[in-house]
Amino acid sequence: MSLVIKLLGLQELEFEIKALEKALADASSRLGESPVLKEARSSLERCEQNYQQLSDQQKSLEWRIEDLNSKLKKVNEQLYSGRIKNPKELSNLQHEAELLSANLAAVEEEALEVIEKAEQAGAKALQAKQYLSRIEASWQVEQKKLVEEIKINKDKLADLQEKRKTEAGDIDADALRVYERLKLQRGFAVARITQGACEGCHISLSSAQLQHSRSSTLEKCANCGRILFCE
Repeated sequence: MSLVIKLLGLQELEFEIKALEKALADASSRLGESPVLKEARSSLERCEQNYQQLSDQQKSLEWRIEDLNSKLKKVNEQLYSGRIKNPKELSNLQHEAELLSANLAAVEEEALEVIEKAEQAGAKALQAKQYLSRIEASWQVEQKKLVEEIKINKDKLADLQEKRKTEAGDIDADALRVYERLKLQRGFAVARITQGACEGCHISLSSAQLQHSRSSTLEKCANCGRILFCE
């Protein structure tokens, strides 16, 4: 196996390692609660708080209705008991009964509005809870897949890194230093020749360079300096 082929194989192995590391980083970044799940939780919390506030308001109004009914009942009992003969007292009781009745009607109307709002808020909270359940179920499946994917890719990465170490150890030290320097400078060190041009800089090569690239020596592109590989 020629030296250039060995360097190209090392480069392709490093590309594979880099792609796998990127996939691992991406998968790891998706572990934990997603923005969609967090928003679904927040939405449910807001809906439940709104429903609870309306329920508390409804109870408060029901207590007021109960209190007003109790007071109105007592006033009416006094008013129609026949025990009170004084016209002024009767007039005062009548006026009090009218005020209580008017107040009761207003509170009952308010209570009906609150009951309707509470029912709507309860329905909305239920919908939010059902939506959250669906999101959580989907999220749990995805998290399980991610954990499995990460484990598989970590094992594969370890194997590739060991393989890279072995292959690098089988390459001439001077050639490897040239390869590492070019990789640092150019992003990648070995460039294939495609239709007579360097794959790295896309500049056409001379006939001499094309001829030399077919030998086992490290022929470099005159333009970008990358090691040339000819099929």
